[in-house]
Amino acid sequence: MRELKGMTVVITGASSGIGAALARALHASGAHVVLAARRLERLQALARELPGSRVIETDVTDPAACSALLAAVPEADTVICNAGYGLARTICDTTAAEWLDLLKTNLLGTTACIVAAVPQLRQRPVRDGWRGQIVIVSSALARRGRPAGGAYSATKAAQLSVAEALRVELAEDAIAVTSVHPIATDTEFTSIAVGWKNGAREPRQSAELVARRIIAAIVRPRPEVWPHRLSRWGLSLATLWPSLLDRYFRRRLKAEHSARPLLPRQGVP
Repeated sequence: MRELKGMTVVITGASSGIGAALARALHASGAHVVLAARRLERLQALARELPGSRVIETDVTDPAACSALLAAVPEADTVICNAGYGLARTICDTTAAEWLDLLKTNLLGTTACIVAAVPQLRQRPVRDGWRGQIVIVSSALARRGRPAGGAYSATKAAQLSVAEALRVELAEDAIAVTSVHPIATDTEFTSIAVGWKNGAREPRQSAELVARRIIAAIVRPRPEVWPHRLSRWGLSLATLWPSLLDRYFRRRLKAEHSARPLLPRQGVP
């Protein structure tokens, strides 16, 4: 088990949602938190709640910014790659620019932080059996693409593939790698994500619940975290009978179309 007290944790996408909930919970447990995101005012407001925390304005789409973030925290022993955003668009309506923007943030922003963090983590002393840990906040959609959200789902699936390969590659270095797969979470995600709309009957969870599950996997590292545990079994079943989930999504997509048309092509604000 890893001791949270005294641990130094870097959190990208810390300005709101799961990232902010993680920062509060880790700080309450005695960890030193480093808050990273683009929205500096949000970070500064959060830092005022968490005395002793550090703020580093970071745009993960810039590899140099990711390198500078990790270089500023050489003592970090846990890095949480949480920055990301969503886009609700059919595959055929998703523009090349939209694909590129999603990939830059959700996938390449994650890998840039990893590439910057791993050499430093390899130099850390072994503490509680581990040199450090990388946590990648993916999505339940990593296991099953969402209609009118396929590009976003693809970036989350790519994050899972990165985590699966990386945890084997770093095993001999005593660096844990954990991927996290939340379902719809009560955050501002759906108001920021372009055109995103969750189903009325879709199960939801709080950011605080996700944060608690992630912290449990930091204390006792594990390969994957599914905060809504039934979703893991449901999606595993869907891999055996994909037509079952196809029918569900077709009904839901039809209902969404009747309620409102899909957004036309547009750039990310």
